[in-house]
Amino acid sequence: MSRLIGLVIVLWVVWSASAAAGPSGRVIRIERAGGPSTVAPRLCEIRGETGTCVGDEPRAGQTVVVLDERHVLAEVQIVEVASVVAACPNLWTIKTRGMRGATTDSNGNTGIGVIDPAINPNRAHVLDRSHMPASPGGLHGEEVWRAIDRDGDGTADIMITRYTCDASSKPQSAGATSCIDVWARVGPRLLRTTQLNFAQCNI
Repeated sequence: MSRLIGLVIVLWVVWSASAAAGPSGRVIRIERAGGPSTVAPRLCEIRGETGTCVGDEPRAGQTVVVLDERHVLAEVQIVEVASVVAACPNLWTIKTRGMRGATTDSNGNTGIGVIDPAINPNRAHVLDRSHMPASPGGLHGEEVWRAIDRDGDGTADIMITRYTCDASSKPQSAGATSCIDVWARVGPRLLRTTQLNFAQCNI
C-alpha cells in the first residue's frame, strides 16, 4: 500500500475488472474567487521515465513534483501524454524526463507526483499516516489514501480518498465497484476536483 497512486490504480483495476461499462468519470473544476489559479491538481505515480496521472489531462512541458513524507524528492517534466482508455477522460499515461532528484527515496519507496501551480517546492510534503485528516467527503467507509501539505503549514491541501460505490458513483457499503476522489483546498475548504469510477472507465 506504500506504492501510492500506482497501487491505487492497480487495486481499483483489480477490484473493478468485472464491472460493467458506463459513462466516463468526472473532473470537477475548481473555482477560486480572486485566487491565483483555477487549475485542479493532478496526482501521479512516476516510474522511471513513465507514469500514470489522475485528473485533468496533463500537458507536455508541465512539471511533476515528486514528494515523500519529508520533502520534494524530484522534479520531472512531461514530454508525452496519452489516455489510458478512451472511456476514461481523467486517467492518463505520461512519459517524462528527469529535471532534478530521484523519484524514489533511500529505501526504494516511490514518491507521489503532483502537478499543481500552488505547490511550494521548498516546503511541500506528504502528511504521514499518524497525522492523516478525516475524509472531507464524510462518506461511510471512505478512507483517506494520501494527504499532501502544499506549503509546510501542517494542513492537508490535496487529498485522495477511496470508497466502494455503484456504477453511478453513489457510495455503497457493498458496492459493485470502487471510486476515488481527489480534493483540493480552496481557502478554508477542501473541494472535490476529480471523481474516478473504474466501472465507468471500462477497465
